[in-house]
Amino acid sequence: MGEQMRAEELSLRATVPPAQVPGYKLERLLGQGAFGQVWVGTNLNTGRTVAVKFYLHRGGVNWSLLSREVKNLVSMAGNRLIVQVLEVGWDSEPPYYVMEYLENGSLDELIRKRGQIPLAEAVSLFVDIARGLNHSHGKGVLHCDLKPANVLLDPDLHPRLADFGQSRLTDEQTPSLGTLFYMAPEQADLNASPDARWDVYALGAILYCMLVGTPPYRTPDTVTTLDTATSLEERLKRYRDTIYKSHFPRAHYRVPGMDRWLSAMIDRCLAKKPEDRFENVQQVIEAVERRNMAKLNLPLKLLGIVGPVLLLIVMAVFFWRGVGVAERESSAELKEMVLQNNLFAARLGARTMEKEIESLFETVEEEASQADLLDRIEKCLSEAGQDYMSQLERDATERERSRLGGLEQQNALESYLVRRFEYLSRASETRAQTPRFDSLFLTDHRGTMIGWASSDELATTKVGSNFAYRDYFNGQADDADRDDPKTVFGPVKQPHLSAPFLSTTTNRWKIAVSTPVWQAKASGGQPDESNPQIVGVLVLTIQLGDLDLLPKDMPQSSDRSPDEQNRLAVLVDGHTGSKNMNSDGTILQHVGFSNISWNNVVEADKTFRIDPTTLVDLKRGGTDRYIDPLSQHPDCTTFGGNWIAAMARVEIPNKLAGGEKKSESSNLWVLVQARTDSVTAPVARMANQMIREGIIATLILVVLVFSLWAIVVWGMRLPENFRAVIRSQSLSSDRTNATEDITIDANR
Repeated sequence: MGEQMRAEELSLRATVPPAQVPGYKLERLLGQGAFGQVWVGTNLNTGRTVAVKFYLHRGGVNWSLLSREVKNLVSMAGNRLIVQVLEVGWDSEPPYYVMEYLENGSLDELIRKRGQIPLAEAVSLFVDIARGLNHSHGKGVLHCDLKPANVLLDPDLHPRLADFGQSRLTDEQTPSLGTLFYMAPEQADLNASPDARWDVYALGAILYCMLVGTPPYRTPDTVTTLDTATSLEERLKRYRDTIYKSHFPRAHYRVPGMDRWLSAMIDRCLAKKPEDRFENVQQVIEAVERRNMAKLNLPLKLLGIVGPVLLLIVMAVFFWRGVGVAERESSAELKEMVLQNNLFAARLGARTMEKEIESLFETVEEEASQADLLDRIEKCLSEAGQDYMSQLERDATERERSRLGGLEQQNALESYLVRRFEYLSRASETRAQTPRFDSLFLTDHRGTMIGWASSDELATTKVGSNFAYRDYFNGQADDADRDDPKTVFGPVKQPHLSAPFLSTTTNRWKIAVSTPVWQAKASGGQPDESNPQIVGVLVLTIQLGDLDLLPKDMPQSSDRSPDEQNRLAVLVDGHTGSKNMNSDGTILQHVGFSNISWNNVVEADKTFRIDPTTLVDLKRGGTDRYIDPLSQHPDCTTFGGNWIAAMARVEIPNKLAGGEKKSESSNLWVLVQARTDSVTAPVARMANQMIREGIIATLILVVLVFSLWAIVVWGMRLPENFRAVIRSQSLSSDRTNATEDITIDANR
């Protein structure tokens, strides 16, 4: 059907121009309408291609249309955005005028070809159209029929306004109808007076059409509604009703690259009420300029807000890292300082324990040198007889061993030991750093116990038992196998500190200090070289829990309970002998032992050992990641966490011939530990306080940055606000003047 109509149109086209124009050669018909024809021709002098528009009827409205259009085009001559009139044939029949020819056709053809025009190109065309229209308004000419078909494109695709046939002067009151869907709703009235806001609406409709592809409100339903109207007035009324009753067009919001400034400008141009639109085209151009300026200022605005925020973030990150580094370095320095302090305290504790051991050595040596003790030993052994004592050295029965306890001289010896034990115990209570004694007993030179005194009333006597395998008798580094022959072991030759051993009655660790009892003594307490015979070994046992590991001027947080103490002194076993290979690192004394119900745990739970790797670090100088072995016990979980620990070995003083003393390393270590949290807590609190202050300062800076940014943005909008105030004052002044004029006229 379309092809048939196209063929009919071509067949009806004129092949001969209505008239010849002097100086021009008319070549082909470009188009024709209700009032005339447009032919393409060539200037015979310059060779320039031109368009000649003929008005086929001279009289009536046609001539007035030609007259108005030519007059308005001539008044706007010289502006590159409006089609230029080159020549006018007023007296010709039919009348005509010659204008420049633009071979790229109209904007309407471009939209039909492309469908939609990219936003940047559409805005550029829109600005040129607005500037051309603003020039027209400046000359007092309202176009009144602005649409894409009346916008021609030059060789550079720049727009030129054309077809001013419906144009009106600004002071005219004659109505003018434009094209549907580009015409403002109030313009669709045969009684409407021309208004610059009609062209503002058409501008918005053109930009909308370039972006979307169709003008606003145009749908198949609305076209059908308008086409079924039976009269022009009804058609115009339906057009007005369609716009007023329809939802405001929003298709342009979905155009890629659309920004809020441009969408708001289109919305204001297409406002249904004229008072809601821009008042003139100049305001539209200013809106575009503000939009361009805003887009140019947007990076600066973003930089103005993002830049300081990024700077604050960078500063916050470096501040955070700085605080973290300072906290770690300060904590490390404090840990090192505490570690060295603990090492010093451990060494001091080791020296303190050495003095206690030396005091114990002196005590047992003094007791072993008592003449009464030697006399009672000889009487006891003489009464028992050599054969009986030799039998006890071998595998004697329990009954045979118990016979020794019934001898008169053995009872006298044991009574003597009890008295001396009570005396020593009372004396120890008056001395600052002497521990409480656990027992005092005596063996003969073969290791058989011949007398015994104990602080434990429930303890059973072991008189008659042979302890030659024990290290406190034979002086070896560790206990031997109790099944080994007793004859292979000899008594100690000098004071000896035994390896720690677990008490079978108290489940606590003990040590024994032993010394030989010589049959004959010379001056200075040394054995007679002419008769160096040992008749027995005197042994004094001490519970390790009663040893003071630190001097009194270095308390272990004594004002707190054991669970709350932040600094502890611990005694550690370091024996690595063949029999007690696994005792290295065993905790012998700890304040946490008081929390444990020893009678309710199995033997394996009685031993707490330091991890071998940690033990190596401790012996090398200390560690700040010490885990207390007692923390694994359910009754001692308060000792959990990291500790800063260091330990020092206890040196044992020995006496050589001639009274000279020397020290040799023992297998006992004093460990001093301090809670890591108690050391680093002040630094952590300081760091947290700094972070809180930093966060507060950052928030204040953010508020200041946003406030300053808001002030800057408000300041950038001041010119617009002032212009709005000035326009408002101007309108108010105009209304006042108009009222005064009316009043004056009325008075006249």
